[in-house]
Amino acid sequence: MIKVMTKFRVLGPSLMLLTSIITLKGQETVTLSGLLKGMEQWNRLYRVSAATDTVYWLRKSNIKVNYFPKVELNAEATWQSDVTKVNIPMPGISIPTPDNDNYKLTIDVSQLIWDGGATKSLQRLDDESRKLEQNKVESELYAQKERVASLYFGILSIDMAVRQLKAMAVELNKRIEELEAGVNAGVVLESSVNTLKAERLRLEQSIDANFSQRNGLAESIYSLTGVKIDDSDQGAVPYLAIPNQDVCARPDYKLFDLQNGYLTTASGALTSKQMPKISAFVRVGYGKPGLNMLSNEFDSFALVGARLSWSIWDWNSTSRERQTLKIQQNIVQYRRDVYREGCNAQISSALAQIHSLQRQIQTDEKIVELLEKSVKASASQLKNGTITSSVYLSDFNSLLRAKIDMEFHKIKLSQEVVRLYFTLGMSINE
Repeated sequence: MIKVMTKFRVLGPSLMLLTSIITLKGQETVTLSGLLKGMEQWNRLYRVSAATDTVYWLRKSNIKVNYFPKVELNAEATWQSDVTKVNIPMPGISIPTPDNDNYKLTIDVSQLIWDGGATKSLQRLDDESRKLEQNKVESELYAQKERVASLYFGILSIDMAVRQLKAMAVELNKRIEELEAGVNAGVVLESSVNTLKAERLRLEQSIDANFSQRNGLAESIYSLTGVKIDDSDQGAVPYLAIPNQDVCARPDYKLFDLQNGYLTTASGALTSKQMPKISAFVRVGYGKPGLNMLSNEFDSFALVGARLSWSIWDWNSTSRERQTLKIQQNIVQYRRDVYREGCNAQISSALAQIHSLQRQIQTDEKIVELLEKSVKASASQLKNGTITSSVYLSDFNSLLRAKIDMEFHKIKLSQEVVRLYFTLGMSINE
């Protein structure tokens, strides 16, 4: 990195000149694409994405359990008010009367044979749910990337302003030195020198204020990307080609397709819900009575069979759910249309702004060229004492503002192109 230590060098009894002692320790160039890449290893939302995948696989494993045999242990003790009795007298035959208390311990094993596609529908629905959850994380990350880009261009604007202020400070120091010589020779008033010194102090004040603001932006970038930007690091203005596509591919725009896919899958799951379900079962148990209902002895027993279950009437509940899903699909389509119109408006506005900035930069270059000639002439006149320092400062500040405006428009142009890339959902590759 570069450590910048500011100090003043005494040129006269009351003259302090700002200088910079720069120690090279490996200066770095920061790029926007580098910051966005740094987010992948730093930002906590990427950890959320990994956790979401883990939850998905756990849910998927649970759904697959529907295909596995289910084993249940059941115990039951009952007392009944009446029992089966045979009241027909039969000589030589005694038919016992069952006890009123019954006890039963069973192990039930059931195996799903066919569920009408309900389990597969659940799997497909969970797949669509996972896509929605991933898209939510992607949209949040995308918004943070836009935030990083905005902060980065803030730093670029400050660095540009500081460079211009320092360059003008150097120019101002030259004029001060020339006037100091004139004061010593008795041909220039000391008040003229003091006016330039006051202006130099204002420049130094502006530089310091810009550095403070820059540090705040750098801290915000660090919290989002984990990339630390030192005072000495230089930001590179991203120069990207103006895109010629007009199709929005942002993650939050893709959300509408994913929502529609989820609702379509949910509608298909309703059909599976209405289908019959077939399963096989085995029951092994021990109790009193066993399968012989006329016995009062504990006995073991076993049952093997098949079961069919079918909900043939649900009071139109499924029909209403299907209507609800259809209405929700229409709502998604309405929102999608509104979003697309807004996106198209942003694209048109960005392109208009880009073309306007290109024209402004061309005009800025002409203005700077003219003002440089004017300031050069004013500097010569100031040295010869034909104009006052106030007149020179007026020309000087006009040139300073013009240069800052030109560089700001260049950075603004790059920022508008980057913003257009984000609007379209395109990758930032410098």
